[in-house]
Amino acid sequence: MKINIKFIGIVLLTVLILSCNSNDKPKDFDYGKVENNKYHNSFFGIEIDLPPNWVVQTKEQTDKLTKMGQELVAGDDENMKALIKASEINSASLLGVFKYEVGAPVEYNPNFMLIAENLKNAPGIKTGSDYLFQSRKTLEQSQVKYDQIDQEFKREIINNQEFYLMNASINYMGLSIKQVYYSTIQNGFCLGIVISFIDDEQKMELDEIINSVRFIK
Repeated sequence: MKINIKFIGIVLLTVLILSCNSNDKPKDFDYGKVENNKYHNSFFGIEIDLPPNWVVQTKEQTDKLTKMGQELVAGDDENMKALIKASEINSASLLGVFKYEVGAPVEYNPNFMLIAENLKNAPGIKTGSDYLFQSRKTLEQSQVKYDQIDQEFKREIINNQEFYLMNASINYMGLSIKQVYYSTIQNGFCLGIVISFIDDEQKMELDEIINSVRFIK
């Protein structure tokens, strides 16, 4: 089954309207890099092990998928378009990884996304749970209708770092696609991880990446 790659970009939808500008990013802000199947980001002090042969997206590829996903989410809703436009200023797509090349002839291409959003002008967001609360509200208002989104968020410690989790699912083009949103606060930013999959085997592969996430103090 051919899956419209626009859907993939949905996972990169940023969810807050903040009023800072792009110059508010710290001078030492780092988008990170991948070497020898390992992602490293010095600003956030995060390392992630990536499976061999998975496909890491370039920044240009990630930006393109993000744009396509945003258009799908917003549809003709001018308010949603304005929300997305405002949030672009404050967010950064740090890492996008797919099991296969985008467009490969597979039923579904499981993927892992890492994004960061500046919380400078959102002092009320103190935990990953606070951020997911805002994320859920935006997803519920989007043009893409989810079948299920968690109302409560599970707290999970991954290698000594506190995350909160939100599960979501949607039926799209005949597939039941599942997503898990992970959220944590680091250096004045929300770091968000989103994994997307359709079955337990794909989730197990993505869980291996999640369990490798570590913060180097």
